Amino acid sequence: MDVHACAIVRELLHIEVARLRAAGVPAGEDSYRGLYVSDDEVDRILHQGSMASPEAPLAARRAAALDAVSKLAADRETPLGQLVALLGLGDFEAGCIVLAHASEIDGGIERLISWAQDDVTRRRPRVDLALRLLGWPGEEARHREAFAPDRPLLRYRAIVLLDEPGQPATPLMAQQIALDRRVAAFLAGSNVSDERLSPHMHVWDGDSAPGGTGEWASLVVSLRQADPRPVIALHGADVARLRDAARQAAGAAGAALVDVDLPPLVEELGLREALRLADREAGIRQAAVLYRGAGSLAPGDRSALPALVMDDARLAPLSIVGAHEPLHWPGPEIPVPAPGFEERRRLWQAALGDSAPPVEVIDQLSSRFRLDTQTIADAARRAKGMARARDPASPRLRPEDLFAAARAQSAPIVGEMASRVELRHGWDDLVLPDETLTVLHELAMFVEHRQLVYETWGFGRKLANGNGIITLFAGDSGTGKTLAASVLASHLQLDLYRIDLSGVVSKYIGETEKNLQSVFEQASRSNAILFFDEADALFGKRSEVRDAHDRYANVEVAYLLQRMEEYEGVAILATNLRSNIDEAFTRRMHFVVDFPFPDERLRERLWHTLIPPEAPRQDDIDFEFLARNFRLTGGNIRNIVLAAAFLAANDGASLAMRHIIHATRREYQKLGRMVTPADFGTYLQEGGAAGGDGNSR
Repeated sequence: MDVHACAIVRELLHIEVARLRAAGVPAGEDSYRGLYVSDDEVDRILHQGSMASPEAPLAARRAAALDAVSKLAADRETPLGQLVALLGLGDFEAGCIVLAHASEIDGGIERLISWAQDDVTRRRPRVDLALRLLGWPGEEARHREAFAPDRPLLRYRAIVLLDEPGQPATPLMAQQIALDRRVAAFLAGSNVSDERLSPHMHVWDGDSAPGGTGEWASLVVSLRQADPRPVIALHGADVARLRDAARQAAGAAGAALVDVDLPPLVEELGLREALRLADREAGIRQAAVLYRGAGSLAPGDRSALPALVMDDARLAPLSIVGAHEPLHWPGPEIPVPAPGFEERRRLWQAALGDSAPPVEVIDQLSSRFRLDTQTIADAARRAKGMARARDPASPRLRPEDLFAAARAQSAPIVGEMASRVELRHGWDDLVLPDETLTVLHELAMFVEHRQLVYETWGFGRKLANGNGIITLFAGDSGTGKTLAASVLASHLQLDLYRIDLSGVVSKYIGETEKNLQSVFEQASRSNAILFFDEADALFGKRSEVRDAHDRYANVEVAYLLQRMEEYEGVAILATNLRSNIDEAFTRRMHFVVDFPFPDERLRERLWHTLIPPEAPRQDDIDFEFLARNFRLTGGNIRNIVLAAAFLAANDGASLAMRHIIHATRREYQKLGRMVTPADFGTYLQEGGAAGGDGNSR
């Protein structure tokens, strides 16, 4: 094509030189023109590879040259013919591409163009020269329209128009014609991608499309009956699965897939230019195009997207718009669900290969962490790296490596309303009534086996809401609600986030829902247990509706319950007063765990448990006396033990009864309770207060 195109352009320039000479502008008589390109050089270049005899009539020679352009453009076996068919170009437009292409690959033609345009610096053809070489008399106005922004030449950037240097408002006739780099590469037989697209694009070969395209084939065939270049939308949070769905759809259309990460491309080029370049790339490759990340566009771009993508002049045989969330697309929109339990289990097995742990560990990972395809692969690599760092010579993967890696791949919840709780406790640290411990163990059991029951056994299909677990922890402050949540998270090897509902609730109408929405949107990617503390700030007896604020308070509660039911993890509500929670709400809880005020037996266990075994202590500590005489919660006892330890450290002595008695007095004073010497029996008189204060005041 290159040789033939250059010969045609040389012939057209030969005719133009002859026309200029016949009009009285011979090169030898124009002293300035001769300074640039000599008359002899022009003749030498013109007679190299001439298409016709110089003696033939110019009109006949011109007609033959233009006919050669038409034939070249009609040859669908050549890149030019394919480009002409793809873009719907006419003969004049095809001629402009041939002219620009020849001027870039043939230095002699470049010199002739300079001569014809009377300026050695103008080596690219101008619009004026293109009209003189390729246009027919009387057709000038129609040919000029070919350079309008909405016509194929410029719409698809087959060519670009360049202003004269230093003249940003160059008139159309003086603007220079240049081939777009991607088009020039295509005409030269190269399939290299557009350099503007390359950082944000991946091309998937149609031969490597995932299997299972039967349903997609039926869909694509039915869509093509109404539109030969259909548009569909896909939404799903798992990017890899969404991409696989797009590849299956492309495969059903018999095409490869151009996968474009739309938001960064739009940021660089603007929405319209980004879509046109991606669509042109797909058209040149005869591939489907996936505009991925559409939901992350700015609101204005997102609203303009449907009209631009569904433009009748699109080139891709199939256009697919992808987003994390539903787009409410004005056409077919198909959800791509995240991998379920069985699929996650398969992905873990595939990612771990020969180093996979026992099946029960894979099941636990698959059940507790709702990770997508890519994050499972990343977590597996991270876990293997942890094992290798621990023992480079013989890396052995441990279950705790996998759980730690899975937690690391889960997105954290950020913001002032949520705080991550450090997990340092186990079941042995819980001092609770047997019934309460039994319910907590049952709660852990539900979490461990929910995927088996909900998905494998099919119970999830019978439920109206999600597969999450909603729990109410009720009990006085300090009775162990937060500790129990921490132990539960530690046992399940999940992160725990404390959300203070008193900070979420706002006096401004609508703000509470916005705060809750932000928490749950992040939580859906965190795979964490959510612990809503201070639930009394929102959950109370539903009051009689007297005004708009009362009505809205009930709406806020309903919204929280709705989002908790939709959350697929574990959500725990903590309240100090169960009586404040309406029975209509407690009926929607999967578990209600009561944390009673500890009796004397439990208080004695708490005193023993909360003093670490490595802490030095004297034999005079009377745990039975402390449990019997001081009616305190576990939280109060923890404060006393810690304060007593600091008192002992200050004395340079072991922890003794006198330190505990002194710390107990301070805790009572902090609680605002009356303190009398009788409360402390003989210990106050015998030991006095720490630091030598033996007074009983």
